[in-house]
Amino acid sequence: MKLLLISLQSNAYVTGLKYIAANARANGHDARILLLPGYLENTLNTAIEDFIHDYNPDLIGIGLMSIEFYPAKNLTRLLREKFHIPIIWGGVHVILKPEECLRYADYVCYGEGERTIVSLLEHLRDKGRDVLPDIPNVWVKGNGMTIKQPHAAPEMNLDSLPFQEYLPEYFYGFHKNRIYNFARNPRLFRKYALYGGTCHMAITMRGCLFHCSFCGNSIFMNLYGKKIRGRSVANVIRELKEVKKDPYVLYINIQDDCFFAHDREWIKRFCEEYKKHINLPFLVRVIPTMMDREKLFMLRDAGLSWIVMGIQSGSDRVNFEIYNRKVRFSSVMKAAQIISETGAAPFYEMIVDNPYEIEEDEIETITSIANLKKPYTISLAHLTFFPGAPIAEKAIKDNITAPDAYLYRYIVKIDKTYFNKLLYMAPYIPRFIVRHLNKPKAERKLIHLLLTSVLSFIVKRTIEPAVYFFITTRALNYNISWTVRTVRGGWRSAISRVIFNFLGKGDLKYEQRLSWARKHMPALFEN
Repeated sequence: MKLLLISLQSNAYVTGLKYIAANARANGHDARILLLPGYLENTLNTAIEDFIHDYNPDLIGIGLMSIEFYPAKNLTRLLREKFHIPIIWGGVHVILKPEECLRYADYVCYGEGERTIVSLLEHLRDKGRDVLPDIPNVWVKGNGMTIKQPHAAPEMNLDSLPFQEYLPEYFYGFHKNRIYNFARNPRLFRKYALYGGTCHMAITMRGCLFHCSFCGNSIFMNLYGKKIRGRSVANVIRELKEVKKDPYVLYINIQDDCFFAHDREWIKRFCEEYKKHINLPFLVRVIPTMMDREKLFMLRDAGLSWIVMGIQSGSDRVNFEIYNRKVRFSSVMKAAQIISETGAAPFYEMIVDNPYEIEEDEIETITSIANLKKPYTISLAHLTFFPGAPIAEKAIKDNITAPDAYLYRYIVKIDKTYFNKLLYMAPYIPRFIVRHLNKPKAERKLIHLLLTSVLSFIVKRTIEPAVYFFITTRALNYNISWTVRTVRGGWRSAISRVIFNFLGKGDLKYEQRLSWARKHMPALFEN
């Protein structure tokens, strides 16, 4: 059986589809992945039609985040006009809104997809499309009703799944009206890959211990439970050994929500094996309250170079009462101090554009962030009200947001407010300037507005890149050659931060295309 998996996102970070494709192939099926970045057209391009016709898949799977809902809806319509191939949707948005997605797809996968897709392929092979599948995680419409099969228990033995490849030979992309095999055109792959393809996105566990009101994990926990599921050290190292064979990979980007959820013995073994067999710089994500000095210094010795830590807000009221994130800023201060001692490069994540914040909260956040030990950089994300998340349900009830607002905007496209500009600058300008500018609206004068705008322009184009270059160089133990390769490899991402306000060029085009479609393809946006 043949499986075609399609991603509509603007970049080639398709970890979920890689896992599904690898498992299908390991179970005797053929699989391909096709990246159609931001595809939102009235007709199906001839190159895409010919590619699908020549491959002749038995099942097409479309993976989607919420921002890709309308492109997925449109593509499904176009595919049905040309082919009689069953289509299944899966991914984050399907778990958030399964019944809505089932209006357009033949099947939806309400859960993890690796085993589910293999079972569906075997069902289609053995019983055909006319027999409704009785497969856990698969929802289907039949006999005038929606059949919701119970979700399968989450895969506990992650080692039993084949790991994802860095650049599979079956990965294709649509570029300038042609379909290219990325493995045969690695330079084109790097054009679409995050950070210029210089890193491999690895996952060593699934799950999160937190139940934040804004996060999809608050919904996923109802499906997968609260238990963290981890891979063995040996399994992770086997994947990374294969990845390291590609000379273009400069570092490993570990995507776990909190790498420190692994116990100390696991991390000790990981560090030993990583130094022995991989020995590349790597990045992890941490939660302040789970910071462990011993673990951190072991990881730093093994090659840890970058640390991403979610702070979300510098106001304890916002974190506790609005975000249900039980992390006091005093814990952030302690964690940041330990990170600073290691010399690793710190990147701190913040949420802005929160309608439930008041001026006092924003002022407190800016003061708190400015007091962290420098140097560090931050990234800002727009508060997005994902359906089912507790804060979204409250916002809809309070008439603060439209139920479908999350479908139209990237979370990294932030509002250009006074406080957002000041928060963005806080890591890069002296604290006394932050204090001078950090005033409520009633106390601001024209000089505050002008100075903030001028400084924001200067910081974005000079100081922030300089700080980023410095902390990267320091994190790489002042290895200038490795620093230059890392920065050069990710220059597109860096330039995007400067020019497009954290949106990449592909993301910006995607959003513009979505706005265009709302005007010229109104039927697509009707229920």
